Formats: sequence, C-alpha cells, structure tokens
Amino acid sequence: MKPYYFLIMLFLIASCTNRKSEIESALKNYDRITFLINGDSSANLYAAQATLGGKGMKQYTSRDSIRKFLNSFKPMDIHMISNVTRATAITFKEDTAAVEGAYEQKVKVAGDTGVYTGTFSSKWIKENGRWLIAKMYTVPTLPVPTIRSVLLKQLKTTHTQKDWFVPVNVAIEGVTAQQAKWKDGSGNHSIGQLVYHLLFWNQRLLKNFKGESADKFSGNNEETFDSFDEKTWNETVQKLNDVLTQWEQEINKADEKKLNDWYENIANMNTHNAYHTGQIVFVRKLQKTWDPAKGVK
Repeated sequence: MKPYYFLIMLFLIASCTNRKSEIESALKNYDRITFLINGDSSANLYAAQATLGGKGMKQYTSRDSIRKFLNSFKPMDIHMISNVTRATAITFKEDTAAVEGAYEQKVKVAGDTGVYTGTFSSKWIKENGRWLIAKMYTVPTLPVPTIRSVLLKQLKTTHTQKDWFVPVNVAIEGVTAQQAKWKDGSGNHSIGQLVYHLLFWNQRLLKNFKGESADKFSGNNEETFDSFDEKTWNETVQKLNDVLTQWEQEINKADEKKLNDWYENIANMNTHNAYHTGQIVFVRKLQKTWDPAKGVK
C-alpha cells in the first residue's frame, strides 16, 4: 500500500501546484487588464453574481453592476503607470480558491502622480476551465499624514481640485471682464476685486517664503481690493493660477525645517483662499452667471 499512498500524495501535490500556478496566472491577467482601465474587460474577470467592495466604498453585486462601476473610470482622466497584485496566501476547496494578498498602483490623476497600496481578500471559482473572481474586497493603506501632505492637499483643493468646496480655478472659470467688475450695490466686493486680493496676498507671502523682497505695501488691506483693473482681468486670472502652482512646487521641494517654521502661515493662507472663493461663487449666484453643475455634489 505504501507505494500507492506515495503516488497518491505526489498526484495531490502536483494538482495543488498546478492550481496555484493557474491562480497566479489569473492574477497576472487581472493586473494586465486593470492596467488598461477597460471596464468591460475587467468586469469579464468576475463571475455572474460576484461582489466587489472595499473599506470605505460601496459594494457592487453582479457582473453588470461591477461593469457599470468600472466603466465610470475613464482612461482620459486616469493614467495607470504601474499595477501589481501579489498573493500572500492561496487555499483551495474543490473548485474554489481563497486568495489574500497586497496591491500597489502608481497612478496619475489630474496631473498628480500618487502611489496607492493596500491589501485584498478574494474568492475565485473555476467555471468551464477558467478561474473567475467571485468576491473581491480591498482595504487601502492610508498614508501617514505629514505637514507637507496636509499643506499640499489644502493647496490643491483650494486651487484646482473639487472636494468639499469649489476651488478658485473652477469658481472663476468663464468669468468675463465685465462680469468681474460687477457689484450688487450692497457693498460686497466684485469678483475682480476678490481675485486681485487673493493674488496680492498669495504672491506676497510666496516672495517671503522664497526669501525675495516683496513690493512696498502701506498696510491698508483695502488697497489690495481696489487695485483691480478690468483691462488686466485675464492677466490677473493667469497670474493667480501661476502663483498657486508655484506654491505647490515650493511646498514639494521645501525641507522639513522650513515647513515647520511656515506651516501656520501657509495653512492660514489656504483658509483665506477658500473663504474668498466662497464669496466669488456667491457673487456669481447673485449675477445669475453660476452654473450649479460646477458645484460640489
């Protein structure tokens, strides 16, 4: 009996090894298709009644609902640089496999590149000789916040990225010089005055941060509103965008000591930007020139 027992054990080991190789091959295919950001192709990796979910996200049940979710990600908005999924444990029970592991994605979104990591647990089933995902659950690894990351997040969400509120670039998009000088007659500042005010203080603080001499200033804050000129509206808009972009670049390359010395001033500047951007949106609503679709939903 011993030789037969030994042969049976060899067969089971070989069978398990083959199935493990099949799962590893299926994961590589999963990586390849995910990299392409094609919702239809990715959805076809799932079983008909599969579930897809994760910590902090909605759960999607059925291949069709997963397809619809995955198709909401557009290749023109997201550029995948790398995508790696590694299995750390694979266990089998008949034609099902429980797979646990880790993932790492390097992605460029809206001009910003980030590395996203986490763990996953999944269940795979074999149908018609092909391994399909029956359940996928991901848990992202949250990065430890730093002064730099918090300041950059504040800068981006007050400059270009919609999050909890409308950023300044969205708030002033499409505003004409005529609309920029309009006032409601109640003493509120015009859009042009508010934008010039933001440009003045962001530019002045940036020069100080870089160790450059700032222009002479009387200290009268009203002057930072009243210097708006309708003729230079487009130039003012461009300058504000340039200054805020420079701020992001300076924060990225500054050393920790400098950020520790400056973080309070920069954080206050970001809050100041958000405050006046809200006023700009309010004035546009009074003008009836604000498109609600541009707001935060």
